[in-house]
Amino acid sequence: MQVETSIRDDIAEFLQAHYQIDLDSVSADATMEDLGLDSLGVLSVADLIETKYGISLDDERIASVRTFSDLMDLIRVKVEESKANESARAETRG
Repeated sequence: MQVETSIRDDIAEFLQAHYQIDLDSVSADATMEDLGLDSLGVLSVADLIETKYGISLDDERIASVRTFSDLMDLIRVKVEESKANESARAETRG
């Protein structure tokens, strides 16, 4: 859960810096359009997450993101997949 909180904080900082959006005042059901993010903005958020955390949000799945809640759900799934992959790699090494 710690990683998800850090990612959310980074997204909030990004949205504040680039779109003047205070994420704390945004509903989870707010659409990307409501936030003023076009597809390029969503890809910028995905790039931020991949660059900082090494978590890739594949293009097909990121394209299906419609609300902020969808984005956070996708991030949760990808964080869990990343943890599972890391555990599997650790088991094969050890």
